[in-house]
Amino acid sequence: MVRSGDCISIAPSLTFGNVSRTISTRTLGQNNREMSLFKTFSVTERIKVTFRAEALNALNHPYFRNPGTNVDSSSVGKITSQANFPRFIQLGFRAAF
Repeated sequence: MVRSGDCISIAPSLTFGNVSRTISTRTLGQNNREMSLFKTFSVTERIKVTFRAEALNALNHPYFRNPGTNVDSSSVGKITSQANFPRFIQLGFRAAF
């Protein structure tokens, strides 16, 4: 109820406000660490072998999906699932002659 002279009014119940439907929400950031190791060995004067190991998401941080934005749902604002991006390690050899 708004009285004359008041600058703030109380919204009626079950109203959502005046924010547009196309507003962008902030989401959680990604904490992504990648590592790689290289080592070159000399087999002979002409032949060199390189060993390499690479790890994506090396610290195995979880990645969460965006929170629910449907105001009619009971999961509004809640993160209900996790995106699956596990640690990924690959090994490789390279021979140069």
